[in-house]
Amino acid sequence: MAYDFILLACILFIAWLPMPLVSEYLDPIIDRAVRSGYLLAVCFLYFAWPWCRGGQTLGMRSWKIRLLNTEDPSRAITLKQAWSRFLVSILSWAALGAGFIISAFHPSRLAWHDVWSRTRIVRLAGVTQPPGPDHPQDDNA
Repeated sequence: MAYDFILLACILFIAWLPMPLVSEYLDPIIDRAVRSGYLLAVCFLYFAWPWCRGGQTLGMRSWKIRLLNTEDPSRAITLKQAWSRFLVSILSWAALGAGFIISAFHPSRLAWHDVWSRTRIVRLAGVTQPPGPDHPQDDNA
C-alpha cells in the first residue's frame, strides 16, 4: 500500500495543478465539492484502471501480488467490483483500519473490501522466500 500511496501522491500533485484556474470561477462551496469529486475520481482511476486491466497496480507488481475476481478467477474484476472495493477500502481506513485488521481474523484472510467486492489478493507463482531460519540459503550454488 505504501508504494501505491507514494505514486498516488505524485499523481494527485500533478492533477491538482489546474485546479486554481477553475476555482476562481466557482462559488467556494461548489469549488470544494468540485475539487473533492475530482480528486476522488483521480484516486479511483489510479486503482480501478490497473485492477480491471491486469489485476495489479504498480505497487502490487513490486510485491508480486495480484487482485483476483473470486467469481471467475480467469477474468479481471469488473468496474462495479473495483468501485465497491475502492469505496469499502475508504470506509476501512475511516474506521481506523478496522477493515484491514479484520483480515488477520478472517478464515480466508480477507479484508472488508475483499469480502464486499468478491475479490482476493494472491501471491504470484515463482515468488521466492528470503533466506531465514525457515528458508536457509543454499550455499552449494
